[in-house]
Amino acid sequence: LAAHVDELFDRGLSPSSAELVVAAVSRAALECARAGRECSEHPVGPATRERLERFRREGAGRGPGQVRGLTWDEIELMCKTAEGDHDPRGRRDAAIFGVGADGLMRVSEVSGLNAGDVSFLPNGTAEVLIRRSKTDQHARGEVAHLGAVAAERLRSWMVDADIDRGPLFRPVDRWGRVSERRLGPDSVRAAIKRRAAQAGIQGRVSGHSLRIGTAQKLAEEGTSLVEIQKEGRWKSSDMPAYYVRGQVAARGAVARHRAAEQKAKEEAKKRCCARNGGGRVRLTRVNRMILFG
Repeated sequence: LAAHVDELFDRGLSPSSAELVVAAVSRAALECARAGRECSEHPVGPATRERLERFRREGAGRGPGQVRGLTWDEIELMCKTAEGDHDPRGRRDAAIFGVGADGLMRVSEVSGLNAGDVSFLPNGTAEVLIRRSKTDQHARGEVAHLGAVAAERLRSWMVDADIDRGPLFRPVDRWGRVSERRLGPDSVRAAIKRRAAQAGIQGRVSGHSLRIGTAQKLAEEGTSLVEIQKEGRWKSSDMPAYYVRGQVAARGAVARHRAAEQKAKEEAKKRCCARNGGGRVRLTRVNRMILFG
C-alpha cells in the first residue's frame, strides 16, 4: 500500500486522491472485521502513514492532473547538467537517466538493478535484465535495450565506481565515496527531480517522467500502443494510452486531413506561381478560394 501511494505521487495526483485510496482500504479492512473474518494486521501501517504525510507536504497545492513527460532533449540536458559536476554522483545520475528513459523503467526497477543484470554488446549498446517489476511479481524477468549513448554513460559509471557485482546504483557521499548499499527508489526519484530543476526544466516532474517521456516519443514516431505497452511492461493499455493521448491525437484523422489539405494548397500555389514565371500574380476570386479556402 505504501508503494502504491508512492506511485500515485509519481503520477501527479493530488494528496486527496491518495487519502481516498487509503481510506477505502481502511474501510474494507473494517468491513472484513465486522463480517467476522480474521485479519492478521491492519493494512495501513507505519510505512503507508509516513508516505501519505510526505505526500501531503510535497504535493501541497496539487490539483487533479498528471506529471509531464520529459522529452529526450530534456533528458540529454539533465545528463549534461549532472556530468558537469565532474564527480561520481553526476556520472551516476546521468547513467540513471539513460537507463530509466531507454528502458521505460519505474524508479523501483532502476533501484533494483544489479551489476550482473547488465550485458554490454559489441555494437556499443547494452541489455539490462529487469528481474522483478510491479507487473512481474513472479520474477520471470524482462529485458530492456539501451541505446549506445545510455550504454556508454552506464559503463562510465560502473568503471568510475568500480562496480562489477552487487547493486548497480548506489549512494555517493559529499566526498565522492561510493557506498556498498543500494540506492533506494526515493533517492532515484529525488535525483530526477533535482537534476530537472537544475537544468531549468519547468512543469511537474517526478519519477515517472522519464518513462512517460519515452512513451510519448515512441508514439510520436508512430509506434503502436501495443508495442508501447509491451516496452513499458504495463499490464493494460489504459495508462500508456492516457500518457500518449496528445501524440495519438496529433496523428489522428483530423490531423491527417488538415495536413493533407494544407499540403494540397501549398502545391497548388507553387504550380500557379510556376505558370506565371514565379512573379507576382493577380489572383482571381476562384483562385483565391482554391489556394486559401
